[in-house]
Amino acid sequence: MELRQLRYFLAVADEEHFGRAAEKLGMAQPPISQQIKRLEEEMGVQLFMRTSRKVELTKEGRAFAGTVRKTISDMEEGVNKVRMMARGEKARLRVGFIASAAHSDFPKMVAYFRRRHPEIILDLREMHSLQQYDALVRGELDAGVMQFFQSQISGFESHSFWKDPYMLAVRERHPLASVPVADISMLHGQDFIMYPRDHHPTTYDTIIARFERAGVIPNIVQESETLQTKLALIATGMGVGLVPRRMQQVCPANVVMLPFDWKDEPLVSELRLAWKYSGQTCAQMSFFKVIKEFGRSCACTNS
Repeated sequence: MELRQLRYFLAVADEEHFGRAAEKLGMAQPPISQQIKRLEEEMGVQLFMRTSRKVELTKEGRAFAGTVRKTISDMEEGVNKVRMMARGEKARLRVGFIASAAHSDFPKMVAYFRRRHPEIILDLREMHSLQQYDALVRGELDAGVMQFFQSQISGFESHSFWKDPYMLAVRERHPLASVPVADISMLHGQDFIMYPRDHHPTTYDTIIARFERAGVIPNIVQESETLQTKLALIATGMGVGLVPRRMQQVCPANVVMLPFDWKDEPLVSELRLAWKYSGQTCAQMSFFKVIKEFGRSCACTNS
């Protein structure tokens, strides 16, 4: 089994077509077909179902593809590390994050990344989502952990890292504090603390649209840039507010966080890792790989 065979196998698996795979690799089709056939014969397993129009991975082929991707990724990562060591280099990775990410698995992921990649200097910068976006555009950040990043923005990619349902935070003596589950209709006329639209336009517009759809008009008495400040204001009795479940661990003692029913499709607070699509460095690729692993591992407990 040769490395080139594995690369040919992945190209065909991705394209589902020998001709397109050959174009992608910049070579003729016959050698690819021959090497894939030789790989199948060596393994004693059929990796592809072939038709006149396309090829599809078999069940065994899908399982093998996952193993091959990891193998090649680990090998490339190892080669890059050795090259950097030989040059005496330490890469620097500039990563932005919103404050509430500190209450997700982000700190654990950072600690794990630093243990796994001591050759990379991780430069963390706390910034709100729009600041991160602007910094990414200007090339001042390599990646950012932000809320509601629109993955379809031209030139950028993003990956979901953490999802939390929204809860309603109220002071413990508030009339709503005794209800088992709050719903959106209960916010009509309530003094309400909201995100500022300047810093959280997508979150703001999404929540306001939900209010309008439900015929609910809360009394917005204050805007708060951070969730920590919002909880502090709620603790004074200024109003109520929606916060992600991850904020329970830093909730003031006199604030109650209630399950919240939107009476519609649930709305979640989603943290996404965003980066520019082209020109990724080895350090970025290593970081993306780790954060994707953590995103998968925590999905079952936080979605």
